[in-house]
Amino acid sequence: MKGRSTKAARAVFSVRGADCVTCALAIEKRVRRIEGVKDVKSSTMLNEVFVDYDGSKVDIESLMEAIRRTGYSNRLVRKSAGT
Repeated sequence: MKGRSTKAARAVFSVRGADCVTCALAIEKRVRRIEGVKDVKSSTMLNEVFVDYDGSKVDIESLMEAIRRTGYSNRLVRKSAGT
């Protein structure tokens, strides 16, 4: 069976200023719209966003841009293959 292989990955972003539930939900909603994103979770206590995604469909810069478009600066804290 031929098909596109998936590259499961997880990225963690530090997000400045997203310290309320409404902020976290806005980020999650925008990032979740991206094709290839499997799951998104935010921690307002840690000011971090955790994204599980298919690396063959989406790249880190696209994820960062989606967070920026919700109005929050961010940086990649860590990235790992597999979830």
